[in-house]
Amino acid sequence: MSEEQANRERETAELRRRVAELEAEVARLRAVNDELSERTLELFSLFELSYSLGSGIRYDRLKDGSMDFLGDLLGIDQFSLMLLDPDDGKLHIRAALGIPKSVRRKCVLTPPEGIAGMVFTTGQAVYVPDVSREPRYLYYKGAYKQGGSLISLPLLDEDDKPFGVLNISKPEIDAFSESDQKQFGALAFQIAVIIQNFTSYTQLHELSQTDELTSLANRRSFFESLEVEHDRHTRVGKSYTLLLIDVDFFKQYNDRHGHLEGDRALRELAALLKKRGRQTDILARYGGEEFVVCATRTTKQDGIILADALRTAIAEHRFLLADGRPAADLSITVGVASYPDDAAESLQVLAKADQALFVGKTRGRNTVAPYTPDIVLPETARGAKGDDPGRRGKGELES
Repeated sequence: MSEEQANRERETAELRRRVAELEAEVARLRAVNDELSERTLELFSLFELSYSLGSGIRYDRLKDGSMDFLGDLLGIDQFSLMLLDPDDGKLHIRAALGIPKSVRRKCVLTPPEGIAGMVFTTGQAVYVPDVSREPRYLYYKGAYKQGGSLISLPLLDEDDKPFGVLNISKPEIDAFSESDQKQFGALAFQIAVIIQNFTSYTQLHELSQTDELTSLANRRSFFESLEVEHDRHTRVGKSYTLLLIDVDFFKQYNDRHGHLEGDRALRELAALLKKRGRQTDILARYGGEEFVVCATRTTKQDGIILADALRTAIAEHRFLLADGRPAADLSITVGVASYPDDAAESLQVLAKADQALFVGKTRGRNTVAPYTPDIVLPETARGAKGDDPGRRGKGELES
């Protein structure tokens, strides 16, 4: 071989090497481009998912157990939302899609039981490509045996502590890609935020509606509930009865035992009223040592019977001081008025009960006083505001 031919072969080999390098670089750039395209699509999908969830999920829809809208959004037909019940320390299915209600009731997990229990305990998501090969998978406590793949994701609060688990299933083996898992991670995060925000709002709302001392509904909450009940009873043509309750001689009780013991007695009395009352009725602290009951779907005569039962329960109860010593006895006087017998408007009914209460206290207390049309109050007992029930003015009787 001549030297010229040898040089040509070396040049050809060098060109082939460079072409191979260029082809390899092109392949690498294509792979990077594909990866970037996939990542861009993934980020766009996550953005779209978060936007859809943020504008579309409401906690009341989750609370109602209706998750069809999530199924439509994500193209999934089976998943469950499990939340920890603080009373029993177990995970219960609170909402689900594609799972029979009978199965939901049976599937109660004690962490770290099952996949969901393990995810709750560790706070880490788990992907199971084939549940038939996973011994920790419990098939909803044996109540729903279906194979396939599963993603189980923790629901974390703002301190990264788990309070629930989101389980998403497909009947196919290894059905979830890495991109799917990231999307459902975003879903779990969004649901957790929504539940936490709703819980915070609910707690604040409950605080604004609750009497701090007795934990009963407060005056504002009672008036809101009274309007709702009045409209409802008017619509269905039923009676309701209001009981306005005043603790007799409570000032003397405070003077004798002190205000801390007075607060203790009010808490105990409130608990007793709640225990002896009916679950369908509305009990609230009206102010000071006054309480009020809206006895729903109750005639005036039945309201009088209920009032006397409450009066008897308080009169027979033995109140104790914090150190266990007997306290002074307490009793209550109850004014009773009814819709529609005594008035056509809710505040008018309350005003009639207030007038009856005043009369009951003039008769010696520890009594039930129904409103009657012949009640005539002294001018000083009518209060500075005739339209403000419960204010009896400077001439009111001392409790």
